[in-house]
Amino acid sequence: MDKLEYEGYIGTVNYDEKCDYYTGEVKIDDRIYTYEGDTLEELQEDFEDIIDSIIAFDEMDDIDEEEE
Repeated sequence: MDKLEYEGYIGTVNYDEKCDYYTGEVKIDDRIYTYEGDTLEELQEDFEDIIDSIIAFDEMDDIDEEEE
């Protein structure tokens, strides 16, 4: 597996054999977000958590703009 997909976002998958650890990155709006995990399942969960947080933040920002 070399990529993760969630809610239309695509992130990388990197495995460090020496550390037996997974990391990845996703670029959203010119920002790079990183995620990590001991297993592919943990990596996927951390990736989804980041995407969910960004979506929630964007929704809150949209609500604030509508109130102004």
